[in-house]
Amino acid sequence: MNELQAILDHWRKAQETNQDAVLATVVHVTGSAYRRPGARMLMLPDGSRIGSISGGCLEGDVSQKAWWLTEDGKPALRVYDTMSEEDIVWEFGLGCNGIIQVLVERVGSGAACEALRFLDECRARKTDAVICTVVRSSGENAPEVGARLHMSEGKACGGSLASTALETALLQHCERAALERKGRLARLENCEVFVEYVGQPLPLVIFGAGHDAIPLVNIAKQVGWHVTVADGRPAYAKANRFPQADNVVHIRPADLLAGLDIGPQTVVVLMTHNYPQDGKLLQRILPRNPRYLGLLGPKARTERLFKELGVTLDEGVLNAPVGLDIGADTPESIALSIAAEIQAVISSRQGGMLKHREDSIHAPVIEEGKPAQPDSERIRFEFGCELASSN
Repeated sequence: MNELQAILDHWRKAQETNQDAVLATVVHVTGSAYRRPGARMLMLPDGSRIGSISGGCLEGDVSQKAWWLTEDGKPALRVYDTMSEEDIVWEFGLGCNGIIQVLVERVGSGAACEALRFLDECRARKTDAVICTVVRSSGENAPEVGARLHMSEGKACGGSLASTALETALLQHCERAALERKGRLARLENCEVFVEYVGQPLPLVIFGAGHDAIPLVNIAKQVGWHVTVADGRPAYAKANRFPQADNVVHIRPADLLAGLDIGPQTVVVLMTHNYPQDGKLLQRILPRNPRYLGLLGPKARTERLFKELGVTLDEGVLNAPVGLDIGADTPESIALSIAAEIQAVISSRQGGMLKHREDSIHAPVIEEGKPAQPDSERIRFEFGCELASSN
């Protein structure tokens, strides 16, 4: 299940039973870190945690301190410096060589609760969202840490920053985040704002409900994608055969794409093992310009298909044979290679070994604007310290 969806589900249940909870959100990263800005963890009164903000090294400390840090109802900013060579860093398993800023908030009510409700509504409407969160402020008339602006479909949808001068200042940052589908840290005159882009789960449509589709569905759902399985055989196109899938559709010869939403953001994999049907499907899928199109079978088979259709192969979209070259020869390993290739393509990566990558593993976090203070005067980050300017 998508991590955000799991958090929303548990938050909703907590709301129904009038339980409070604490939300921890990574709002900025300098250097290397296992999780990136936007990673979340929800903490419930019984000690359970949903989601993660690191590779396991920060969760314990945040969980131990989150409740008393927010007992006054105000957000708290925690800063973890994993660049240090101090023994305490290695004692806590911190070796990412980065600085991670984590905003901790109560979600029983207030700005964080409103933000989760907004994201829940966007999920229901299947619309992307941009949330601006103040993570640091200073000076008179500065906005409070935790104050937010909610935006969807190019317009403000709520938050305490809506209809303020700060909304106008943040508009260009929101537009760029939505266009590039990337978050950023915006440094304004008297505050720093985490501008977060929150998209919908990647839509994956799998044509073919054979036994080899089952592990691909399971892997895709573990990654957090929205999965639809389609097949023309009623004995195969059954929901109980794919309990993890979001939709299972029995397609008809008269309209092979009826009931299927395929567009420029959709990932499509053809694994029907049926040459004539693949040809008919391609005729209808190609005009919809999917983001990714993968076909099982040897390359000669695909070339023959496209030649018969009179269509030129677009290798920028088409992936055939589908999957990364990892020596896969079982349904499970083939599914792994397909899912890995999809992830590489949507991330604009080549899918090679990380040990051969010369650039950093993660793209640097976008920072716009000048720091509020010169570097020489900035507060020194220590392990687990709180910024003096965060209140």
